[in-house]
Amino acid sequence: MYDSIKIVLSEKDLNNEISFMEEIPCRIVVSGCSENRVVGYLRNMRVEVRGTTLVVEGSLTKWVLGNNYAKPLGIWEIRSGVKALSVALGVPIEKAVVQRLDVAFNFRVKHMPWLYMRRLLYSDGFYSAHIKKETLYFSKHDCQMAFYDKIAEMKSCKRTDDIKQGLEDFEDLNVLRYEFRFKKVKSIFGRTIRGEDLYTTSFCLLVLKKWYDCYMDIQKTYDIELSYCMFNSKKAFELACVAYCMNQFNVYDMLEEAFIRRDISSKNKYDIKEVLAKAKNVGIDSLNAASMIDELTSKIEHAYVKLRSRYDVALERLERLNRWVDRGVTGMPS
Repeated sequence: MYDSIKIVLSEKDLNNEISFMEEIPCRIVVSGCSENRVVGYLRNMRVEVRGTTLVVEGSLTKWVLGNNYAKPLGIWEIRSGVKALSVALGVPIEKAVVQRLDVAFNFRVKHMPWLYMRRLLYSDGFYSAHIKKETLYFSKHDCQMAFYDKIAEMKSCKRTDDIKQGLEDFEDLNVLRYEFRFKKVKSIFGRTIRGEDLYTTSFCLLVLKKWYDCYMDIQKTYDIELSYCMFNSKKAFELACVAYCMNQFNVYDMLEEAFIRRDISSKNKYDIKEVLAKAKNVGIDSLNAASMIDELTSKIEHAYVKLRSRYDVALERLERLNRWVDRGVTGMPS
């Protein structure tokens, strides 16, 4: 589930019992240093010591599995990964503050990923942006949704062993990746999140729900055919035509752009949004909806139900699994 993370640990969080400048450099491959700063790598994790502060960034899934595409981590695998990072660095990463967290899953789809992306139009409060054809972002100040062609992304990376293996595994497949990026973790959850929270059932279910809900809130394009016999008034026909346009174009972005250019006044903008709100209630069902976006939505719904069940671990079983992890036992049940 978790991909990239950024965690920060301060010496004062450990009652100044450990000097990072003395402890960390000997445990990493150092790539740069100065009087009060050391930067290096521990496998795929970037490690930086800034005086009395330790910053660790990288893919937790890749740290545990060696790649970030094969499967999502189980809750005990997350705990195992955090514990292994603690042992490798010689500091309790479970006490570190989580500043950024990405939740990501891959979906095998029938068509090229960009065909699905162009059917994701608008989400209230987010700004959307296409980066070339293979990537779509919905962004705001503290979080971001990213949709992209996973195979195209892998091809653009350095051909390490895990990338080569991934390209072989995904040969002749279409793979769309959906990531939800918590860029300001404390702002979103209203409290400090630490490493030990990452492997609690309650937190896993919370981030999974955020990932799912934000996708479902996106206004989507449906490939529709208007049935003209359904219109019983001129007003119904007008609203249906507006609804049709809303399903083909990102009308909200077009409206915002026109307002910024001062082509329309704030009253014009308000009046148009009222019409759009009414048109939105026309209902896709009454327009004979059928679209490839339903395929992606169905896959995301199925993944959410399956993963929610996977992370909703009974306390007794979770404690047993945690004991196995702490003892270094492998081959744990799924």
